[in-house]
This record gives sequence, structure tokens and C-alpha cells, in this order.
Amino acid sequence: AVTEPEPAADFDFEIDLGDTVALDAAPAAEEPVAEDDAPALFPLGDTTVTWTATDDGGNDASDAQIVTIVDTTPPEIFCNSSTTIIPPDAPISFTATAEDICSASVAPVVLSYDCFKFTKKGKRIDKTNSCIVSFEGDTVTIEDSGGVGTTIEWVVEATDGSGNSASKTCSVDVINPND
Repeated sequence: AVTEPEPAADFDFEIDLGDTVALDAAPAAEEPVAEDDAPALFPLGDTTVTWTATDDGGNDASDAQIVTIVDTTPPEIFCNSSTTIIPPDAPISFTATAEDICSASVAPVVLSYDCFKFTKKGKRIDKTNSCIVSFEGDTVTIEDSGGVGTTIEWVVEATDGSGNSASKTCSVDVINPND
């Protein structure tokens, strides 16, 4: 069984193993009782669960199943930036964070940035020469915003321990404080 359960403590997962049926060839007063040795919480990967059925005569039989927990959920990235800044705010830094349901720690990385402005007619103007932006690890620093009307975007990526990746574009608009 492959499932995407809700997270529980210590990044282990609680799942429903379903119902089991135990039949006894000999007539008995009661149905055989089936029990399993499943842990309360399953870790990522394969776990063998053994089922044992015992009839009222004390006879038992066992069978096993493998439960596989696979992490297919990418981390969630948070920009941790304001939506707007004013030119005097620079220099200003924003540090991205990421959370994952299966990894205790996921380190986001800023990959690139862009700086641009749109004219009143909607023409995009590249402002990367007038913006001074740097990035290192999870942090982007805006040294010079490029002026009112500029948009600064940066791309953040995070990969969890299972290799699931996510990316997010973060941005701030440079506004006039008097508007």
C-alpha cells in the first residue's frame, strides 16, 4: 500500500491497515481472532506487518504484508518578504524559509533575481543595471531598489530529504511613500 498520510510526531505516520478476515476450517464457537504487530506510527520506507489469527482451539496462522510510506510532497516555501518597499528601505534583506511534512529541516536557496518596471503602456523595462541585489543561501539583499515603480523578483528553491523539490518566485514592488 502506498499512502500520503497526515504527519505525526517524529515524522512517523499513522495509517489504517484496513480490515482482516480470518476463517477457520473447523466449526468453532467464535471466529478466529486476528492481531497484527504494526507500530502505532510508521516511518518512511518499508515496514513488515505480521498478522496472526488464533482460533478458540489455540491454533494459529500468520501472514505478513509490507506497508510502504513514500514521501511525494514537496516542501512549502515562504518568502518572508513584504509586498512593497520604499526606496529609503534599502538596504533590506529577506530570508526565505521552507517546511516539509517529512523532513525536520529543509534549506531553501535563492537561485536568481530579476529587476524590472512596466511603462504606462505596459512595456517591460529591464532595470537589472539600476538595481543592486545580491543573494546568498536563503537570503536576498536589496542594496538599491532601482527607484519607484520597480519590481524585484527572486526565485527560491527547496529540496527535501526524499528529493521532492519546489520553487517559488518572491517579489516586492518599490512604491512612493506618498502614494
